[in-house]
Amino acid sequence: MTSQFRFYSSNYPNVKTMVNFMFTKHHDNCFECYLPDYDISAIMPFQLATQKTSLKHKHVNTLAPLLKPFVGTVEDISDDNTIIISMAYIDKDSEEYKMFEDTNNKNRILLSCVKKYTIKNNHNFNQYWESNIYPLDKKREEFSLFDYIIENSDELNIDTILLDLIKNITVKTTNPITKFKMVSSNGIQLIKESINKALVDTNMQNILNISLESPPIYNISSKEYDITIDDHKLFIDKLISNNTGNLFISV
Repeated sequence: MTSQFRFYSSNYPNVKTMVNFMFTKHHDNCFECYLPDYDISAIMPFQLATQKTSLKHKHVNTLAPLLKPFVGTVEDISDDNTIIISMAYIDKDSEEYKMFEDTNNKNRILLSCVKKYTIKNNHNFNQYWESNIYPLDKKREEFSLFDYIIENSDELNIDTILLDLIKNITVKTTNPITKFKMVSSNGIQLIKESINKALVDTNMQNILNISLESPPIYNISSKEYDITIDDHKLFIDKLISNNTGNLFISV
């Protein structure tokens, strides 16, 4: 399977890095996969598809549905350049995963900007990407390609029209989630009242969402992308300071 387009200049991802992939074929002991950002195939041994024993006995189409996007980790690249990937150790709450999702978002924005530019200026998109974007990708290090262009825009040989398209985009980062535990000795009504009071006291009643994941775990999420984990902490601090002793709260 090939899209005839490779986002990154490199032919192969680095070992132990996260990659976007999809399952393309099922075998008895492994899955064939496709990495769209590198336009290359990979394999995933069955035992690296999940660590959850409850999923191991599910139908293969449930465990590895074809052509659905997933995130995995490159476990190894063999001497014959066979890429072995895994999704057994992906932690969606980790900072690494959140950074990867942020990079995915920025990659989509950059693609959109370049496509708009090439259409408007009658350029072949693939040729323009290979000639003008690949050289930038080869120079960047830890930056996402989008961030590298923004940070070095004054020094790069890029058409100002394209630069303006990229600079005028506001990148929305992944909405942060904070978990905390709370139990009431006076019933659920006290919890509801305490949450509402803390939201009002911090003036965040129209900004934060507080939801019950499963007793006693609650999630704090944001309705606005410029709200940070520090804002979540302000809410929790107020919840704790308002406590009269009938709530048990831990973060």
